[in-house]
Amino acid sequence: MNFKHQELNYLVSLWLRDRRFSKSQMNNQGFTLIELLVVIIIIGILAAIALPSLLNQTDKARFAEAKSYISLMSRLQQSYYLEKQSFVTDVGELGIASSSASYTYSIVAGSVDGNFAPQQPKQLITNVAVPKSQAFRAFVGVVGIPGVVRIDTVFCIANLSNINPIPPGALDVPAQTMVCPTNFSIQAQ
Repeated sequence: MNFKHQELNYLVSLWLRDRRFSKSQMNNQGFTLIELLVVIIIIGILAAIALPSLLNQTDKARFAEAKSYISLMSRLQQSYYLEKQSFVTDVGELGIASSSASYTYSIVAGSVDGNFAPQQPKQLITNVAVPKSQAFRAFVGVVGIPGVVRIDTVFCIANLSNINPIPPGALDVPAQTMVCPTNFSIQAQ
C-alpha cells in the first residue's frame, strides 16, 4: 500500500481521536446498580457460609480455656498433695483466679464413693469449671489417689447443660481408677 503523507497523517489522527474518545467514555462509566447488587449478594452468601464456622471456633476456644484451666488446677493439686499429703479445697489456696470471662472455677470435696459427704480431701478432689452461659457445658478434673504410690487425674465433660450442683468424682478402688461424676463422661486427652 502506498499512502501519501497527508493520508497517513489523517488516518493516525482519526485513530488517536477514536482512542481518546473511548478512554474518556470508559473513565466516565461507573458500576451499574445490578453489578453492585450482585457483589453485595456474593458477599452475603460468603458471610453466611463463614459465620457458623467462626462462631463454632469461638465456642471451641472457650471450652479449651476451661480444659486448660482445669488441667492447671489438677497439676497444682498434685504438687500440693506431694508437699502436704492432702488436696486443696479452696481455689485461692492454689494461687489462681476463681473465674474467667466464660467460666467460674471451684473445688468440690467429696467421698471416695462419689457422695458429697463425708469429705475425704486426703484421697480425692474434683476441680470444677461451671459455665457462666447455659450454652456451654461444665468441665471437671477428678484428682485422687487410686493406688498406694500413684496420683491420677481424669477429665470429664458434662453430658447435659446446666447441672447444678456439680457432684464430686469418685475412686474405683478395686480397679484403681478415677470415675467421673454422675452425668459426666470421660474427655479424651
